[in-house]
Amino acid sequence: MKEYLKKHYPLGLSFWTPVLLMLGYFIYRGFYPFGSSSVLTVDLGQQYVDFFAYFRHTLLHSPSELFYSFSKALGGPMIGEAAYYLLSPFNLLFVFFPGKYLTAGCLLILLLKYGCAGYTFGRLLKNELKLNKWMIPALATSYALMGWMIANQLNMLWLDAPIFLPLIISALYRLLQKKRSLAYVLWLAAMMIINYYMAYMICLFLVLFFAWYQTAYFSGLKKFWSQLYLFISRSLLAVGISAFVLVPTYYSLVTSKGQYTEKSFQSHFEYAPLKMLSKFVIGAFNFEQMPKGFPNLFIGSLALIGVFLYFISLKIKWRPKLAAFLVSVFLWLSLCFEPLDLLWHGMQFPVWYPYRFSFIVSFWMIFLAALALKENQFRLKPHQALICLGIFTAGLSYVYFNSKSFDYVSKQVILFTALFNVLLLLVLTVKKTPLNQRLTPLVIFLLVCFEMLANTTYSLNNISYLTQAEFAGPTKVIAQDQKKLTQLDPGFYRTAQLYSRTKDDGLAHDLKTGSYFSSALEKSIPDFYGQLGQPDGDNYVGYYNGTLISDSLLDMKYLLQAKDKAELVLSSSAKVDLNVTSYRPDTKLYALRAQTAQTRIYQNPYAIGLGYSADKKLKQLKVLYDQPLTYQTNWLNAATGSANTTKYFYAANFNEVVFQNTKKQTNLTGAFFKKTDLAKPAQIIFKFTPETDDPYYLTLGASLDGDSATWYLGSKEYPYYKTFRHTVVLNPTVSGSDDEAVITAKFKKNSLWLENFVLYRMDRSLVEQKLKQLQKNSWQLTKATAHRLTGKIDITKSNQLFATTIPYSKGWQAKVDGKPVKTYKIQDTFVGFDIGQGKHQVTLTFTPPGLYLGIVLSLVSLVLVFTLDIRETKA
Repeated sequence: MKEYLKKHYPLGLSFWTPVLLMLGYFIYRGFYPFGSSSVLTVDLGQQYVDFFAYFRHTLLHSPSELFYSFSKALGGPMIGEAAYYLLSPFNLLFVFFPGKYLTAGCLLILLLKYGCAGYTFGRLLKNELKLNKWMIPALATSYALMGWMIANQLNMLWLDAPIFLPLIISALYRLLQKKRSLAYVLWLAAMMIINYYMAYMICLFLVLFFAWYQTAYFSGLKKFWSQLYLFISRSLLAVGISAFVLVPTYYSLVTSKGQYTEKSFQSHFEYAPLKMLSKFVIGAFNFEQMPKGFPNLFIGSLALIGVFLYFISLKIKWRPKLAAFLVSVFLWLSLCFEPLDLLWHGMQFPVWYPYRFSFIVSFWMIFLAALALKENQFRLKPHQALICLGIFTAGLSYVYFNSKSFDYVSKQVILFTALFNVLLLLVLTVKKTPLNQRLTPLVIFLLVCFEMLANTTYSLNNISYLTQAEFAGPTKVIAQDQKKLTQLDPGFYRTAQLYSRTKDDGLAHDLKTGSYFSSALEKSIPDFYGQLGQPDGDNYVGYYNGTLISDSLLDMKYLLQAKDKAELVLSSSAKVDLNVTSYRPDTKLYALRAQTAQTRIYQNPYAIGLGYSADKKLKQLKVLYDQPLTYQTNWLNAATGSANTTKYFYAANFNEVVFQNTKKQTNLTGAFFKKTDLAKPAQIIFKFTPETDDPYYLTLGASLDGDSATWYLGSKEYPYYKTFRHTVVLNPTVSGSDDEAVITAKFKKNSLWLENFVLYRMDRSLVEQKLKQLQKNSWQLTKATAHRLTGKIDITKSNQLFATTIPYSKGWQAKVDGKPVKTYKIQDTFVGFDIGQGKHQVTLTFTPPGLYLGIVLSLVSLVLVFTLDIRETKA
């Protein structure tokens, strides 16, 4: 054991040092299970943790949902999401962390990823660069806790890339030096399978690294061509092995992220490049750096000294030095020059978290540092130390005198940075004695640990986190509702959620809520929601503002509504503060089916189902933005074959409008109001009394979002989702009493534009009549899974088509009475197909497009790789 530890302690420390340092910080911050806080913040709390819950549920209960899920908005392919969010082998550990314990699972996996990043980089240093003893864990800790890792701790899905990059580079060395292919192909293929997005960045870097390697170790054209062939062919084999994921993911991206690819860009610097210097200071990170900041480049003083030493040391030959300089210039330009920045991000500007590839720049710097420190035996000559000191002084002076431009920089962190700079320079220049030779590596290692921990502490202390209660409380309430619903109705249906923790609650709890947040959301879905009057964005949709028509046509069979806080006072167990996303008094039209301590479950008696017999007029339904109630009218008319003149919504007048600190206007819709006195608050009060027993709806144009006005219903703030880019529909009241409804718009700015501001009354009886007509000829499911739906339908007229509210994908195959029929897209969104009159059994089956082609390519590539490995072993 003693001999084993003596031989392997550098790699052991490379793993355990980052783990223990981060564990100490997590305990200090009180992250669950060590306290009342959690590691959840920003996207980790609002998106990723729900994907992890979905992944756990899918593995344990419904594996086919890895291919397709109806909890993805209205339904959609999941293989693209899995390839981006979920295929890390670390995620398998979530199986052991149900419900509220997911946060503990996140913390454990983060610790393991920090440790594994240190370990794999340590292996590269030991096996390929031949470093030894304390220098391995020192540089490995610099790598594992570099600024990029700390800043992107909340982006757990990206942290596999720094783990696999050293393995791939190490295997590339063996490929080029020993002509052994297996490790390189398998590690690169694994990265492509785990996260294609980060793998793309690594592939770009491999081209640069290969160019540097060939320049540094060039020994003739014959060998160059041989190694170029090996590099290209084995890289392509890696792509081939991962084809079973990459090919169907490509088909998915074509309809989602691929539609946002930038086709034009400007050739300019995105900011003054010298500002990057501020990111080498301890603690150079805060919340404001997330949406739009500078690259995260902190690597610690030791690594920076090594980078400078690489270019000033005479022991390193000019050829590798020149190649390294050119690669470094390219990487530096990539961090600030727009065309290159776009190239690294797949020709799409990142939404938040800019310069995501900067982990590669940090790897490159620490790699060069390791080469330089090894060649110079971890010792600086006085003139080299002075050069480094001069560079540090110049850089910190720039940051100090421009500190007002960097809100994450203070005099204290500049002083700490300078202190570590000087201490490490002193240790590296100390005179060699037998005692110093033994102590210097240990002192360097300890200084690196303290510096990287200081950066971690200052950086992450700038970020706020969800408490464990804020995650666990709503999670428990949603799980209770899901359990109640399953007991109430085990069938296949959608459920509107009028409260939420996140937009991905449905995904996390298998609820099919119609809301969703993902980077790989198909573009047609937010486009459809924009027409329907629901909040939408490039990567999210929220089904919060339903009407009787949209609820029924989209098969929102149940609605989950949070009880008023006044009701919860009576219940000692009701302590969870739920986020109400929508006020829907029209739930009074539905049947109350169940209750929990905090919620009510209503059933919509008019829900039509996922498929129904519709008039062929539905094929001609046109796209219509910013007129959501007109679009819903047109949809119901087209589906039922009703005359185009049939109306379900009628404009209603306000009884009284009160203008305070703004001029009175007669026509409200489209009116533009300004404050009369800019120093005083302004508001408009709208009053009306319902005259019939019909529900009323209010439309708000995009200019009336939460940034322009605060809306009140009576004396309470109106609960609605306040971010939207198209006109949305609200439901301020439903009749049943003679109470006056009062809506107030309080200006947030000096002006207010009442864009598409109209109050409507719905003709409830006519809507119910039309919905019952569709219900009679709806698809009655007999078997339903995530990828296969079978049911019966009775088509009573000859001019009908089979319409669904299943989002269109080439992966859906339809059969009528066992015979295949051709599907097409209706409403620019859904699956539809022709069907004859009579009673039919209809089956829809989903297979991810490209899956079988990908599997064949993967199998062929695997056979080739192992055949080559056998030949290389015998050679």
